[in-house]
Amino acid sequence: MDDFLDSITPSHNFLEEEIKQNPDYNNQSFWAAIPKKENFSLKDFQLINYGDDKKVDCFFVHPTGYFLKQWNSDFNYDCASYDRVNFNLVTQASAYGEICNIYAPHYRQATYAAIATNQKDNSHSALNLAYSDIKEAFRCFIKNYNAHKPIVIAAHSQGSLHCQRLLAEDEFKEIFKTKLIAAYLIGYPLEKSYLDHLNLSVSKSPSDTGAVIQFCTVGSGASNVTLGGFRKRLKFWKVDQDNFVLDKIGELASTNPVTWNSDHSWHPVPANSFIMPKFGGKNVFFDYFATSRTNPEFKDIRFIEDQNLEVRLRDDGLLESRGTTVDRILKKDFTGNKDLHIWDYQLFWGQIKQNIKQRVAFLSD
Repeated sequence: MDDFLDSITPSHNFLEEEIKQNPDYNNQSFWAAIPKKENFSLKDFQLINYGDDKKVDCFFVHPTGYFLKQWNSDFNYDCASYDRVNFNLVTQASAYGEICNIYAPHYRQATYAAIATNQKDNSHSALNLAYSDIKEAFRCFIKNYNAHKPIVIAAHSQGSLHCQRLLAEDEFKEIFKTKLIAAYLIGYPLEKSYLDHLNLSVSKSPSDTGAVIQFCTVGSGASNVTLGGFRKRLKFWKVDQDNFVLDKIGELASTNPVTWNSDHSWHPVPANSFIMPKFGGKNVFFDYFATSRTNPEFKDIRFIEDQNLEVRLRDDGLLESRGTTVDRILKKDFTGNKDLHIWDYQLFWGQIKQNIKQRVAFLSD
């Protein structure tokens, strides 16, 4: 794994003058998904129908899809990273699409090495640039698009890190206090003390509003990848320090996506949860050295029929999973650490889709 990180880490320092274009979120071309945008991947599938204007908006921030040796991506839509953005819209953001209008900004995401290696000032600068786009996109979303509707915040991985920080912004505090249905900040560790500082709480039931949902999925018997293993160099935003740090993270605010609370018992995942996309043509989703996109056609998403999966929250806050479904996935795990990070959404897509329905229905009642 270290050899891979070395191969994708920029060899130069972050330079402000390399930043070529600032986004204009009044222009739809800077949105990966926005209602009624043409020629994008969130179309009607067998499992989901986006239909007409919804009563709830979802602001979705996609995970890292950029692995090249620049500190941040740019808005060159021929880059392979934009195929990965579409893949994440189809396999992640789609879970919210039956209930919510999806707004997902393109942003100058930090390259993977900025998060997974200890590059200090370079990493911090790259993450700050990426976050500045997310903050500006959310500001534009509230001003021009939201029209006072209730809001769901949803994200994965790097996107969740940025949304953790977004929740701490004084500028949006009243909006989150009055309009937030839930924040699904999946796939990036989140300290309970961070939520305490913001007077927010982790989900306690399938229907509570204003709650935060976070989980990081691992296979059964995985070492503590959050504190001492593969993710030991992750950056955490400390609201009380107004900076990124590499400090050891404390108690996690975690949610089991079956019970939607923090109990530690094993629970079987109901059928029709794990999805896979169906697409045609060559793809570069997992070719991390690819530079050009291939524009594969997403034809559908489908449930895995022979799903066999159960999960529990471990004492360290990680979501442990076991069953033949996990066994099949881990046969292709080249890291050997049983980290199911890239499967966080696909394994629990059906659960997330059903849960956002529950929370919105409860709010309506």
